[in-house]
Amino acid sequence: MQETPHGDVLELPWQTELCCASPPAQHHHWGEGVDEGSAGSRRAPSDPGHPPQCLFRNSTSTLIPPQETNPSGATCWDILCRVDETWENVICDLKHRATSSDTSTPGLVTICLQRLVSQPDREVNTTHGTDSMDCVGKDSITCSIVILAVSSIVVVTANVSNTTAGPLIVLIVPPRLGKPSPPVNLTHTQTADGELVLSWSKPLPHASPVPLSYEVRYITSHNTSNPNWKHVEVTGDQWVSLTGLRSGLHYIVQIHSHHPALPHLWSDWSQPHHIYLEDVTYLPERVAASLGDSVTVHCVFNDRRVNASTAVWFLNLDRLPQSQYTAVNDRVSKITVQPSEQKLYDILRCCQPSGEKYSCNYRYATIYIKDPVIDISCVTNGDLDSMTCRWNNIQTKINFLSRVADLSCDVMEEAEAEEEVGGAVGVVREAVCVSSRSREVKSCTLQPIRVTSCYKLWMEAKTDNGTRSHPVYITPMDHVKPHPPSGLEAVSMPSGVLRLAWVPPELPLYDMQYQVRYALSTGRAHPFWQVLASQAESWAEVPDPDVCRVYNVQVRCMHINRSGTWSDWSHTLYTTPHNSRAPDQGPDFWRVFQEDPASNQTNVTLLFKHFPIVEPTYCVEGLVVQHQASGGIVTEERIGLVSSYRFEWREEVHSVTVKAQNSQGYSTRNINMTLERHPKRQCVRSFCVSRVNSSCVVLSWSLQPNSSVPCSLVVEWSGQNHQNRQGQTTVGRERWTRVPPTDQVFYLHGDFYGSEEYVFILYPVFTDGEGEPVYTKAFRGPNAGPAAYMLMMIIAFLAIVLFVTLVISQNQGWTSGSDHEKHSTFTTTHSTYRCRTLI
Repeated sequence: MQETPHGDVLELPWQTELCCASPPAQHHHWGEGVDEGSAGSRRAPSDPGHPPQCLFRNSTSTLIPPQETNPSGATCWDILCRVDETWENVICDLKHRATSSDTSTPGLVTICLQRLVSQPDREVNTTHGTDSMDCVGKDSITCSIVILAVSSIVVVTANVSNTTAGPLIVLIVPPRLGKPSPPVNLTHTQTADGELVLSWSKPLPHASPVPLSYEVRYITSHNTSNPNWKHVEVTGDQWVSLTGLRSGLHYIVQIHSHHPALPHLWSDWSQPHHIYLEDVTYLPERVAASLGDSVTVHCVFNDRRVNASTAVWFLNLDRLPQSQYTAVNDRVSKITVQPSEQKLYDILRCCQPSGEKYSCNYRYATIYIKDPVIDISCVTNGDLDSMTCRWNNIQTKINFLSRVADLSCDVMEEAEAEEEVGGAVGVVREAVCVSSRSREVKSCTLQPIRVTSCYKLWMEAKTDNGTRSHPVYITPMDHVKPHPPSGLEAVSMPSGVLRLAWVPPELPLYDMQYQVRYALSTGRAHPFWQVLASQAESWAEVPDPDVCRVYNVQVRCMHINRSGTWSDWSHTLYTTPHNSRAPDQGPDFWRVFQEDPASNQTNVTLLFKHFPIVEPTYCVEGLVVQHQASGGIVTEERIGLVSSYRFEWREEVHSVTVKAQNSQGYSTRNINMTLERHPKRQCVRSFCVSRVNSSCVVLSWSLQPNSSVPCSLVVEWSGQNHQNRQGQTTVGRERWTRVPPTDQVFYLHGDFYGSEEYVFILYPVFTDGEGEPVYTKAFRGPNAGPAAYMLMMIIAFLAIVLFVTLVISQNQGWTSGSDHEKHSTFTTTHSTYRCRTLI
C-alpha cells in the first residue's frame, strides 16, 4: 500500500464502511463556491482544526466483512468497490445499514468516482482528471466508471448532506483477472495427533494478492469408473485436514481454485495426488541422532479398530519396557529412546499383541546414528595381496568405504583432521563385499593393496543424509594372517621324546613365532589338545609321550612381535610308533560263551589283557587272531588294539591263538586256547568268597585230594545281570583275572557292593586243558564289617587243617561255609584249556 498527499493507495476489490455523526453537522461553508458535480473541486477534510464528521472506517484493500455494530449515535453505509467481470468498469455499491438503535433518516449521499491518467508510481493529481462520475442517493447507490486502457487509478470521494468523508481514497485497478492456473505441489503429512493434513501451493504467476478460494475433492481409486467425489471447501488457507480416510485404501485427491472477485471462474483441477494410508505411520519415519540423544517417535494407527494403548514397541527386534512409551490418544503411541552404540541405524517398530506373539506392520522408523564407533577388524592374507575386513554389526543398507595414502596412519589421521583446509587425503578405493545367504553383508575385501600404506576405513548408510561411522586407520602389514607352516615331520626318539620340525611360510619376510599342539589320536571329532608354549625356533620336542600311541600334531605361526593374527593350524600329522624289534609275547585272553540254540552254534567273545612293555624298544600296533579248525585249515585275521573279539564256534574242536604285531614282525610267545565240547575232570573241591569292603574280596579254594595242581586259575565274576547257566554271563558285564594256583588265597580288588549279588566262577587251567569250574554266590545283605576279617583268620587256619585232611580223607566230600555265605558247585562241558609256549 502506497501513500499520496491525498490518502492511501489501495487495490481493488475494496470494502469498507462510511459512517457519519447522526445527525451530521451542516457546515455549508465547506462547500461554498464548490461545484458539487466536479470531484476535482472537492477538498478532503484534512484540516486539523476542522475534524471530519464522516469517515471511511476501514480503508483497507481486503474483503473483510464489515463490523457488526455501528458506532454509538452514527449512521453507516457499507461500501464495496470492485472491477466487473469484463474488466471494463469499476463499480462501487453503497448500502445503508439500518439498526434498531438508529432511528434517524439517512441524508443525501453523493459518491464520486474520478478516473486519472497518472501511473501508480507518480503523485496523484486530483485537479487534472480526464473523467468522473457522480452518483446521488440515500439508502443505496450503485456507481460505475469506465476504465481506459491507459488508466489504472480511480479516486473515490463521498459527501453526506454536504459533509465530505475522509480520508481521500485512491484505488489501483489491478491487471485483469482471468482463469487461474490449478494449484501445484500437492503433498500430505500426518501430525503427532494422527491428523492427515493436505497442503499445496498457489499457482504462479498469481496477479492478485487477495487469497484464493479452493475446493478439494477426493475419491478411492477403485471408484473412478463411477465416481462419487467428496468435496471440501477451503477459503484463504493452503491446507486442509482430511478426516474419515480408511487405512489400506488408495485415494485420489485434486484441487481447483478461483479468485474471490470471480467466484464462477474456477481453475482446472490439479494433477491427481495419490494417498495410501498405511495401517501404521511413523512420525518421523527417518531421523538422525547422535549417541546420547533422546529421540521421540510417534506411531499412528490408521486402522481405527486398533487401540494405541495396547501397542508394544521393539528396537532392533528386542522388546522395549513399557515404561519407555505411552499412548497419546486412542490412535497414537509415543516412545523416547536413545540410539544404540556400534550401529549405523536403529529400527523401531510398534506392534500389537496377537496371542502369545505380536503382529507387526512391515513399515518401521529408522534412527540414523551420527559417527557411531563400529569395531572394524581387518586381516591381510598370507600372499600380501588382499585385505578382508569384518565388523561386529551386520546390517543391510550400508556401504563400506576406504581411502588409502602412502603415509603412516598417525600422519594420515592428523592430515584428515585438517581436511577442511587442505582437502581430502589419499585416494578412495572400492571394496568387493560378499553377502551371506540371508543377504546381509558378511565381509568386504580390498584387492590389490599397498601393504605399507595407511587405509582409512568407514561405513556409510545408504541414505541421503550420509550417516557414517567413526573411521578406523589400518596399515595392512600390521594385520597379516600368514599361511601355516608346511613340511611338518615327527620322529619318536627311543628316549621317549617326540621331535618335530617344519618349514616356515615364504611370506611375509619377517621373524615368526610358532605354537605346537598335540593330542592322542582317538578318532573323535574334537580331540583333547595340549598346547606347547610359543617359541621362535622351527622345531620342537614333545616330552614324555607314550611312544606306542599315535598322536595328532599341528603347528601355526604369527609375527614374532605378536602383531597380526595367528595362521590357521597346519595339516594334521599322525605320528608313527617307534619300533626297533617285534613284540615279545602276545596278549593274555579269556573267553565268554553265548549259546544260540536256533543255529546250534556258540558265539565266542575273547577278552584281551595286554602285557606291560618293560623297555620302550617296541610297540604293539595290532593283534592277529589265528584260527585252526578240526580239519587242520589255518586262517588269520588282523584286528586293532581292541579289548574284545568275537567269532562263531561250530566245530567240535577249535583252536585259537592270538599274536601281537608291529612294523617289525609278530610275537613268538603266544597263548593258545583249544575249545572242545567234551566235559573235563573235576579238580576243585571248595571255593569261598568273603567281602572285606567295597573294593576288596578274599578268594579261597581247595583242590581234590590226589589231583594235579593246575598251572593257573581264572576267576570270572559278574554282577546282577548274570545268567543261570555257568559260563554264560552277559558280555560286557563279566570281569576276569588269572591268579596263581599255589597260594589258595587271593585278594581281588574291584567294586563290590554289599547290597548286590555277585557270581564268582573259578576255572582251573592245566597244561593239557581246562578243568571243571566251580562257582558261588555272595553278598546281597548288610556289610560284613569286622566279621570278614575274622573269617580271613579262620580261612588261614582251615588251609593248614585242609592239607592234613587231604592225606587222611581222600574220598570224602567236604564243604566249607559260614553264617554269612553259602557255597555250591556245578559242572560244565564247554571247553578244555591247554597252556603251551610256541618257540
